[in-house]
Amino acid sequence: MPKSGIMQQENGYMEKSTEYLIEEVCDQIKVLLLSKSKAYGDAVHQQGPLFNIDPEIGIQARINDKLRRIQNMGITPDTEDSIDDLIGYLVHLKIARLRKSPMIF
Repeated sequence: MPKSGIMQQENGYMEKSTEYLIEEVCDQIKVLLLSKSKAYGDAVHQQGPLFNIDPEIGIQARINDKLRRIQNMGITPDTEDSIDDLIGYLVHLKIARLRKSPMIF
């Protein structure tokens, strides 16, 4: 899977419409989230085995960690995965909030 966010002309991304790229990036994030869910189970939405932390708070902590990494290291080819992870955690935050209060969706 190509790293999202890298708009290289030689890959043809500059010629693609924004709408097409939205679909492409969202599809890549969907594949990433489903593969991680399969690998880790539904761990992000469960309280931990050692610490009884609300999943929404745990997700917010992970978001904070990713933002701190971007702040400290910038966005480079080595940290590009932080963008995908951040998007994924934001999706999980939306899911966690939806499960608590379906009226927000």
